[in-house]
Amino acid sequence: MVQVEIDIPKTQKAIVAENVIRLTSSGVCHSDLSILMDHWGVRDQVTMKIPGHEGSGYVVRHGAKVDTSKYPIGTRVGVALVSNPCRDCDICRIDDGEVKCLNAPFHGTGIDGTWCQYMNISSRYVIPVPDGPEEHLVGPILCGGLTVYKGLKQAQIRAGEWVVITGAGGGLGTLAVQYANAMGYRVVAIDTGAEKHELVSRLGAEEFVDFKKDEVVAKINQITKIGAHAAIMIAPSASVYNQAPFYLRFKGSMVCIALPPSGADFSVPPGLIVHKSLRIVGSFVGTRTDALESLDFLARNKVAPPVKLHPMEDIPSILNDMNNGTLSGRAVIDLH
Repeated sequence: MVQVEIDIPKTQKAIVAENVIRLTSSGVCHSDLSILMDHWGVRDQVTMKIPGHEGSGYVVRHGAKVDTSKYPIGTRVGVALVSNPCRDCDICRIDDGEVKCLNAPFHGTGIDGTWCQYMNISSRYVIPVPDGPEEHLVGPILCGGLTVYKGLKQAQIRAGEWVVITGAGGGLGTLAVQYANAMGYRVVAIDTGAEKHELVSRLGAEEFVDFKKDEVVAKINQITKIGAHAAIMIAPSASVYNQAPFYLRFKGSMVCIALPPSGADFSVPPGLIVHKSLRIVGSFVGTRTDALESLDFLARNKVAPPVKLHPMEDIPSILNDMNNGTLSGRAVIDLH
């Protein structure tokens, strides 16, 4: 709980069934860059004026019909990509369907996002944050952490089994290694260079495959004896996608998270999929329940995103570094 002693702008009204949130930090995600640069060819679907979907803050005002006892003034909350699923459309009625609700635009895409100090969020989709974690760590968990945690759940493997994490030394990859380690999986990390090797090993990876030096498929099959139980696709590269089925074992799972540039092809012989009985699934962010679970790992010090705080005026340089592949760790905007 946060002690609220601020002057809320008079223009920031609390809509009937919403809460006003005072944001104190927001992460900068690679998908923010992709939306702004139209890497995915979806510019016609972008109607927001404010990007961002990794917010952390606290409740400062309630709408007239909000149950104020549930999330009192000062309650720490997070804001993720999904805004306010209706829970009534054909998609919402499917398991996990809330993440693709037909009536809920995404923060930072269809509606304004978290690169601001105040915003309204629905009282039905508040994500409370446990006491303990530093506020600037929350945003990256509610995007990158949530995404990889859900992907690991989708792999449907057991403690002690092998999971390959591609792009393991990047922002999402380092979180995936930590979550996988905390969940009891044996991690094979794919990345390149001594620095990334040291980093992922420190975070819990048991084995490292350098994609510039090693023959990836042969090395993983050697490590795991008969192939990995699962692969989590975090590196946004078609070639990385095309390798995975060849190092998975019989009944292995390939969980697709990363979005390669528009036009990239995934080309694998159907016979390989059939004879290995491979399970290939997509995983798109996560539900509110998944978000609460992913935050619990943070609260118990099982994961910690590598973040660097920046003032808001650094956003152009952050996006430039991200576009050039030179950004280190997760960038978080300080909104105090």
